[in-house]
Amino acid sequence: MAALCLFVAGTAFAAERPSFDPKLGAQLSLERELVDTSGRKLTLGETLGGRPALVIFGYDKCPNLCGVTQQAVASDLKKTSLRPADYRALFISIDPDETSADAAAARDDIASAAGPAGLSAWRFLTSSESAGAALANEAGITFDRRKDIDQFVHPIAVIALTPSGRISQVLPALTFTPRDLQLALVEASANKLGSIADHIFLLCAGFDSSKGQYTPAIWAALKVAGLATVFGLGATVLWQTRGRAR
Repeated sequence: MAALCLFVAGTAFAAERPSFDPKLGAQLSLERELVDTSGRKLTLGETLGGRPALVIFGYDKCPNLCGVTQQAVASDLKKTSLRPADYRALFISIDPDETSADAAAARDDIASAAGPAGLSAWRFLTSSESAGAALANEAGITFDRRKDIDQFVHPIAVIALTPSGRISQVLPALTFTPRDLQLALVEASANKLGSIADHIFLLCAGFDSSKGQYTPAIWAALKVAGLATVFGLGATVLWQTRGRAR
Protein backbone atom coordinates (compact mmCIF):
# COMPACT_ATOMS: atom_id res chain seq x y z
CA MET A 1 0.00 0.00 0.00
CA ALA A 2 1.47 3.30 -1.09
CA ALA A 3 2.17 5.77 1.67
CA LEU A 4 0.74 9.27 1.62
CA CYS A 5 2.86 12.36 1.95
CA LEU A 6 1.98 16.05 2.08
CA PHE A 7 3.42 18.56 -0.31
CA VAL A 8 2.79 22.05 -1.71
CA ALA A 9 1.69 22.22 -5.34
CA GLY A 10 -0.21 24.35 -7.85
CA THR A 11 -3.83 23.80 -8.76
CA ALA A 12 -3.08 22.25 -12.14
CA PHE A 13 -3.90 18.54 -12.30
CA ALA A 14 -5.26 18.57 -8.76
CA ALA A 15 -7.94 16.05 -7.92
CA GLU A 16 -10.52 15.89 -5.17
CA ARG A 17 -9.06 12.66 -3.85
CA PRO A 18 -5.51 11.38 -4.30
CA SER A 19 -5.24 8.15 -6.22
CA PHE A 20 -2.53 5.71 -7.17
CA ASP A 21 -3.26 3.46 -10.11
CA PRO A 22 -0.09 2.84 -12.13
CA LYS A 23 -0.38 0.52 -15.11
CA LEU A 24 2.57 -1.67 -16.05
CA GLY A 25 3.55 -0.82 -19.61
CA ALA A 26 2.09 2.69 -19.43
CA GLN A 27 4.09 5.16 -21.51
CA LEU A 28 5.26 8.46 -20.02
CA SER A 29 5.66 11.33 -22.47
CA LEU A 30 9.33 11.56 -23.38
CA GLU A 31 8.88 15.06 -24.81
CA ARG A 32 7.80 16.63 -21.49
CA GLU A 33 10.29 19.38 -20.72
CA LEU A 34 11.82 19.56 -17.25
CA VAL A 35 14.49 21.71 -15.58
CA ASP A 36 17.53 20.25 -13.79
CA THR A 37 19.44 21.66 -10.82
CA SER A 38 21.61 23.84 -13.08
CA GLY A 39 18.57 25.45 -14.69
CA ARG A 40 19.01 23.55 -17.95
CA LYS A 41 15.89 22.43 -19.81
CA LEU A 42 15.76 18.77 -20.78
CA THR A 43 13.01 16.48 -21.97
CA LEU A 44 12.30 13.31 -20.04
CA GLY A 45 13.78 11.36 -22.95
CA GLU A 46 16.99 13.37 -22.83
CA THR A 47 17.16 12.91 -19.07
CA LEU A 48 16.86 9.14 -19.37
CA GLY A 49 19.53 9.11 -22.05
CA GLY A 50 18.78 5.52 -23.05
CA ARG A 51 19.04 4.24 -19.47
CA PRO A 52 16.52 2.55 -17.19
CA ALA A 53 15.46 4.66 -14.24
CA LEU A 54 13.86 4.69 -10.83
CA VAL A 55 11.42 7.60 -10.53
CA ILE A 56 9.86 9.23 -7.48
CA PHE A 57 7.18 11.90 -7.81
CA GLY A 58 6.82 14.38 -4.97
CA TYR A 59 8.17 17.80 -4.12
CA ASP A 60 11.47 19.11 -2.84
CA LYS A 61 10.15 20.87 0.28
CA CYS A 62 8.00 17.96 1.45
CA PRO A 63 8.23 17.69 5.27
CA ASN A 64 7.19 14.05 5.31
CA LEU A 65 7.92 10.89 3.29
CA CYS A 66 9.40 12.33 0.11
CA GLY A 67 12.78 13.01 1.70
CA VAL A 68 12.72 9.74 3.64
CA THR A 69 12.07 7.81 0.43
CA GLN A 70 14.88 9.65 -1.37
CA GLN A 71 17.30 8.78 1.44
CA ALA A 72 16.23 5.13 1.45
CA VAL A 73 16.59 4.75 -2.33
CA ALA A 74 19.95 6.53 -2.37
CA SER A 75 21.29 4.41 0.48
CA ASP A 76 20.01 1.13 -1.00
CA LEU A 77 21.27 1.88 -4.52
CA LYS A 78 24.75 2.36 -3.04
CA LYS A 79 24.55 -1.21 -1.75
CA THR A 80 23.88 -2.71 -5.19
CA SER A 81 26.48 -3.90 -7.67
CA LEU A 82 25.14 -1.71 -10.50
CA ARG A 83 27.23 1.12 -11.89
CA PRO A 84 25.57 4.55 -11.40
CA ALA A 85 26.55 5.42 -14.97
CA ASP A 86 24.21 2.71 -16.24
CA TYR A 87 20.96 3.97 -14.70
CA ARG A 88 19.13 7.09 -13.57
CA ALA A 89 17.39 7.93 -10.30
CA LEU A 90 14.88 10.75 -10.84
CA PHE A 91 13.01 12.86 -8.34
CA ILE A 92 10.39 14.84 -10.26
CA SER A 93 8.63 17.70 -8.51
CA ILE A 94 4.95 18.16 -9.21
CA ASP A 95 4.96 21.60 -7.63
CA PRO A 96 5.21 24.20 -10.45
CA ASP A 97 6.37 26.83 -7.94
CA GLU A 98 9.56 24.97 -7.08
CA THR A 99 12.80 26.06 -8.73
CA SER A 100 16.11 24.52 -9.71
CA ALA A 101 17.53 25.96 -6.47
CA ASP A 102 14.97 23.94 -4.50
CA ALA A 103 15.95 20.87 -6.49
CA ALA A 104 19.65 21.49 -5.82
CA ALA A 105 18.99 21.76 -2.08
CA ALA A 106 17.09 18.45 -2.12
CA ARG A 107 19.91 16.81 -4.05
CA ASP A 108 22.45 18.04 -1.48
CA ASP A 109 20.36 16.48 1.28
CA ILE A 110 20.92 12.96 -0.10
CA ALA A 111 24.60 13.44 -0.97
CA SER A 112 25.90 11.57 2.06
CA ALA A 113 23.41 8.71 1.63
CA ALA A 114 24.16 8.30 -2.07
CA GLY A 115 27.90 8.84 -1.96
CA PRO A 116 29.84 10.74 -4.67
CA ALA A 117 29.49 8.00 -7.28
CA GLY A 118 25.85 7.27 -6.55
CA LEU A 119 24.87 10.95 -6.62
CA SER A 120 25.96 11.14 -10.26
CA ALA A 121 22.97 8.97 -11.22
CA TRP A 122 20.45 11.30 -9.59
CA ARG A 123 18.48 14.03 -11.33
CA PHE A 124 16.24 16.39 -9.37
CA LEU A 125 13.81 17.97 -11.78
CA THR A 126 11.24 20.77 -11.66
CA SER A 127 8.89 22.47 -14.12
CA SER A 128 7.06 25.79 -13.93
CA GLU A 129 4.80 24.46 -16.70
CA SER A 130 3.50 21.60 -14.52
CA ALA A 131 5.24 18.97 -16.62
CA GLY A 132 6.03 17.07 -13.42
CA ALA A 133 2.35 16.96 -12.44
CA ALA A 134 1.44 15.86 -15.96
CA LEU A 135 3.96 13.00 -15.83
CA ALA A 136 2.65 11.99 -12.41
CA ASN A 137 -0.85 11.81 -13.86
CA GLU A 138 0.42 9.67 -16.74
CA ALA A 139 1.94 7.37 -14.12
CA GLY A 140 -1.46 7.03 -12.43
CA ILE A 141 -0.86 9.48 -9.58
CA THR A 142 -3.31 12.24 -8.67
CA PHE A 143 -3.25 14.47 -5.63
CA ASP A 144 -5.42 16.51 -3.34
CA ARG A 145 -4.87 20.17 -2.55
CA ARG A 146 -5.37 21.23 1.06
CA LYS A 147 -5.78 25.00 0.92
CA ASP A 148 -6.13 25.40 4.67
CA ILE A 149 -2.56 24.16 5.23
CA ASP A 150 -1.25 25.06 1.77
CA GLN A 151 -0.21 21.49 1.13
CA PHE A 152 -1.20 18.51 -0.96
CA VAL A 153 -1.70 14.83 -0.23
CA HIS A 154 -0.32 12.36 -2.77
CA PRO A 155 0.74 8.70 -2.94
CA ILE A 156 4.46 8.03 -3.09
CA ALA A 157 6.26 5.03 -4.55
CA VAL A 158 9.32 4.11 -6.59
CA ILE A 159 8.51 3.53 -10.25
CA ALA A 160 10.91 1.67 -12.53
CA LEU A 161 11.02 2.99 -16.10
CA THR A 162 12.47 1.38 -19.20
CA PRO A 163 14.85 3.47 -21.33
CA SER A 164 11.87 4.25 -23.57
CA GLY A 165 9.84 5.65 -20.65
CA ARG A 166 7.46 2.75 -20.01
CA ILE A 167 6.53 1.66 -16.48
CA SER A 168 8.02 -1.75 -15.86
CA GLN A 169 7.55 -2.10 -12.10
CA VAL A 170 6.20 -0.26 -9.06
CA LEU A 171 7.68 -0.57 -5.58
CA PRO A 172 5.65 0.92 -2.70
CA ALA A 173 7.63 3.38 -0.62
CA LEU A 174 9.88 2.01 2.12
CA THR A 175 9.08 -1.68 1.55
CA PHE A 176 11.91 -2.37 -0.89
CA THR A 177 15.40 -3.76 -0.36
CA PRO A 178 18.63 -3.06 -2.26
CA ARG A 179 18.01 -6.35 -4.09
CA ASP A 180 14.55 -5.18 -5.16
CA LEU A 181 15.91 -1.92 -6.58
CA GLN A 182 18.69 -3.73 -8.44
CA LEU A 183 16.31 -6.31 -9.93
CA ALA A 184 13.83 -3.59 -10.92
CA LEU A 185 16.56 -1.78 -12.85
CA VAL A 186 17.87 -5.00 -14.40
CA GLU A 187 14.35 -5.94 -15.48
CA ALA A 188 13.66 -2.42 -16.81
CA SER A 189 16.84 -2.58 -18.86
CA ALA A 190 15.60 -5.75 -20.60
CA ASN A 191 18.39 -7.67 -18.83
CA LYS A 192 21.12 -5.51 -20.34
CA LEU A 193 22.33 -4.68 -16.83
CA GLY A 194 23.16 -6.93 -13.90
CA SER A 195 25.06 -10.11 -13.29
CA ILE A 196 24.33 -13.61 -14.53
CA ALA A 197 22.96 -14.34 -11.04
CA ASP A 198 20.50 -11.45 -11.41
CA HIS A 199 19.27 -12.77 -14.74
CA ILE A 200 18.86 -16.30 -13.39
CA PHE A 201 17.02 -15.01 -10.34
CA LEU A 202 14.61 -13.01 -12.50
CA LEU A 203 13.87 -16.14 -14.55
CA CYS A 204 12.97 -17.97 -11.35
CA ALA A 205 11.38 -15.07 -9.46
CA GLY A 206 8.09 -13.28 -9.32
CA PHE A 207 7.16 -9.80 -8.14
CA ASP A 208 4.88 -9.76 -5.13
CA SER A 209 2.90 -6.56 -5.64
CA SER A 210 1.34 -6.83 -2.19
CA LYS A 211 4.79 -6.54 -0.61
CA GLY A 212 6.53 -4.62 -3.39
CA GLN A 213 9.34 -7.15 -3.47
CA TYR A 214 10.83 -9.76 -5.78
CA THR A 215 10.32 -13.27 -4.44
CA PRO A 216 11.68 -16.59 -5.71
CA ALA A 217 8.72 -18.11 -7.51
CA ILE A 218 10.15 -21.62 -7.28
CA TRP A 219 10.60 -21.28 -3.51
CA ALA A 220 7.07 -19.94 -3.19
CA ALA A 221 5.78 -22.87 -5.23
CA LEU A 222 7.66 -25.32 -3.03
CA LYS A 223 6.17 -23.76 0.09
CA VAL A 224 2.69 -24.04 -1.39
CA ALA A 225 3.37 -27.64 -2.38
CA GLY A 226 4.70 -28.34 1.11
CA LEU A 227 1.60 -26.90 2.74
CA ALA A 228 -0.60 -28.91 0.39
CA THR A 229 1.28 -32.07 1.38
CA VAL A 230 0.88 -31.33 5.10
CA PHE A 231 -2.84 -30.69 4.70
CA GLY A 232 -3.17 -33.82 2.57
CA LEU A 233 -1.43 -35.99 5.18
CA GLY A 234 -3.52 -34.42 7.92
CA ALA A 235 -6.72 -35.22 6.03
CA THR A 236 -5.55 -38.81 5.45
CA VAL A 237 -4.71 -39.34 9.13
CA LEU A 238 -8.05 -37.85 10.17
CA TRP A 239 -9.93 -40.09 7.74
CA GLN A 240 -8.10 -43.21 8.93
CA THR A 241 -8.65 -42.28 12.59
CA ARG A 242 -12.37 -41.85 12.06
CA GLY A 243 -12.48 -45.12 10.13
CA ARG A 244 -10.94 -47.05 13.02
CA ALA A 245 -13.26 -45.38 15.53
CA ARG A 246 -16.23 -46.66 13.57
